[in-house]
Amino acid sequence: MSREVKLGILTLVVLIAMIWGYTFLKGRNLLSPATELITTYSDVTDLNVSSPVMVNGFKVGTVTKIKLNPTDVKKMDVYYLIDNEYAIPKSTIANLKSLGFVSGKGIFLEFEKPCSGSDCAKTGDKLEGKTIGLLGAMFGEDEISNYSTELTTSVRSIIANIGKQGEPGSINETVRQLEIISKNMAAISVSTNQLMQHSSQNLEKTIDNITQITGALANSNQKLEGIIANVNKVTGDLAKADLNATVSKANETLSSSRNAIEELKSTLSSTSSTLKNLSSVLTKMDSGDGSMGKLMNDKKLYNNLEAATRNLNLLLQDLRLNPKRYAHFSVFGKKQEAYVLPEEDPAVDK
Repeated sequence: MSREVKLGILTLVVLIAMIWGYTFLKGRNLLSPATELITTYSDVTDLNVSSPVMVNGFKVGTVTKIKLNPTDVKKMDVYYLIDNEYAIPKSTIANLKSLGFVSGKGIFLEFEKPCSGSDCAKTGDKLEGKTIGLLGAMFGEDEISNYSTELTTSVRSIIANIGKQGEPGSINETVRQLEIISKNMAAISVSTNQLMQHSSQNLEKTIDNITQITGALANSNQKLEGIIANVNKVTGDLAKADLNATVSKANETLSSSRNAIEELKSTLSSTSSTLKNLSSVLTKMDSGDGSMGKLMNDKKLYNNLEAATRNLNLLLQDLRLNPKRYAHFSVFGKKQEAYVLPEEDPAVDK
């Protein structure tokens, strides 16, 4: 055998091995005969080519391809191969359900009994499909129904007993407190409604007053603008004024005022001292010390002074009326004139 023939035979063997390996990896064994069946599903999420086809948990086939249904674009046709050693009835239901949380989905074939003859599915036959959710795949529909019934009954019993008197637990106590709070809130809302009804007239009057105030403010807008303009003018004049010179003059004035205050303090101090001395003199005078005190307090001295003053007045009056009586000069002699008696002379007995 020539070298070229050997090379051709080797190439053919490698090619056949590659084709067989590819199809085997796709889930199809070319060396064993199989039946290709079809099932239509509305949703094939997580179902892939080479996903398993199982009967009672045992793998009997493999998904080979998934195509869009030509008559209904909202459905998908799933093609899978079943080993011929397993007879599948035509009435078999192909359940599409999850293999687990992270394992994707597979097809689980469900039938009552093995088939024989014409009752067995052949290549190209379509089996009825059904999709089962994650919970149904994990527990089964009957178990889910039982669990849901028991759970519903338990939940209803718990809800019915929540908050009843005598029921233990913090949740029941919380519910009872919430019930009390809701009753209090209802009472508060009733009181609030009554208060609002009684205060509605006052609120209306208040709103009317606010409306009048806002109207008055709107009417006084021009006056406010004039006041603001005057304030701006005053602030501008203050900004332009020589405040430094004014402050210097004010400081000088304050300094002069301080000096005047110091002088006033000194004067007041002297005055206070003088008043103290005067008070001391008055005290002595009131107590009778000294001439002035005796003059003010000795009645006899006062009477003597009054009498002396009176006599002095009489003497002066007599001197005025009769001057010759006290000073008489005559060289040749002169007749003496009659004496004129002074008025109110105490020496004369009336």
